[in-house]
Parts: sequence; structure tokens; C-alpha cells
Amino acid sequence: MDQQALIERIVAEVMGKLRPAEANARRSVESRTETRFRLSENIITADLLAENAAGRSVVEVCSRAVVTPSARDWLKQNKVELSRGSSAKASSNNGKSEWLLVVQTAGEAVEAVLDDAGRSGAIGSHRETASDAASAAKVAVAAVERGGKCVVFSAEPEIVACLANRNEKVRAAVVADAATVDRVKSGFDGSAFVVDPTGQSFFELRNLLRRISK
Repeated sequence: MDQQALIERIVAEVMGKLRPAEANARRSVESRTETRFRLSENIITADLLAENAAGRSVVEVCSRAVVTPSARDWLKQNKVELSRGSSAKASSNNGKSEWLLVVQTAGEAVEAVLDDAGRSGAIGSHRETASDAASAAKVAVAAVERGGKCVVFSAEPEIVACLANRNEKVRAAVVADAATVDRVKSGFDGSAFVVDPTGQSFFELRNLLRRISK
């Protein structure tokens, strides 16, 4: 084999090894560009992120989206960057406010009604937990400030409502039954409804949610 043929053979072998490396590099760049993901919901929870943003490096939300405390913890733990984009609401909302269900006081009836609400789709697709009344009020205020509404389940309903109403944008009221909901809604446009689930059955809580979101 002459020198020219040897050089061509060596070049061919080197190029053969480089092509897979170039392809892998190209795929790596492409995968990085696909790690950006947009959520159009107005309320961003940890569950929503875990379901849609796992493995992403950047999550984009609208400028007025409510990012709950647990969602911020999820972003930090998973090293995902939050980016705020357009303030336009999701087209699926049809201009309606989104509802956030905040649970400070849990129980079998509450869990059952949350599952039922999530399946119905009318209310309950966004949930957040709170450790105390102050945290529940804080989440409620954040939701209202971003254009949403909320229902808080708390055994300390008066405290939650009082703390939330310190914000001038919030109209929080304690409701115990469907009749109370009707009176509140006829008097003013409530943005936060606080329910004490203690002693309430699944059917009573479900009826309350339905009347609130009606």
C-alpha cells in the first residue's frame, strides 16, 4: 500500500469515528433545546410541575400565574428555572377565573371531595396544602392577586378569612352550607371561601363546592 492510500485509509477511519460523536453532540444540543416547557395554567402547584415538568430545565408560565409555595420548593429541589412569559390567560379558561383548593385541615371527607372535584373538572384541578391558618391565608391572597379564586378547608375559618381580608383585593367569607354560600354570593363577589370541614360529610362538602363554583 502506497503512502497516499495509507493516508486516505487513516482519514476514512478517523471520519468514521467522528460522525457518531457529531451525531451525539447534535442530539445533545437538541435535547437541551427541548428542556424548556410552557404551562398555561394560572395556578402552578407542585403536583402540576411533577406531572408535566420532570426532566425540564426551564418552565415558562404566564406573568400573572400563581406559583404556590410547594411549587417553588419543587422548582428549587429539581433545579428547574422559572420563567414568566405572556400575561394572557389560557384559551381553555374562556375568561373565567381558575379555582385553587387550599387544604389546611384534611380528612377522609375532604380527600374524597377533592378527588371528586378533580374528576368533574369544574373545580379542583389545582390544589395546595397549608400547615396553618396564616399559610392558608397567604396562599389564598396570592391566588386572588393573580386573578384566581380559592376555597380553603380549615378548622380555623374565621382566622383564615380575617387574615386574608387584610389584603384589599380579597373578599373572603366563611361558609358553612349551601344557603350561606348563596347569601354571600348575592351580597358581594367573593374571591375566597373558607370552609370548616369538621363534622361535614362528603356529600355536604361536595354540595358546598358545587354551589361556590356555580
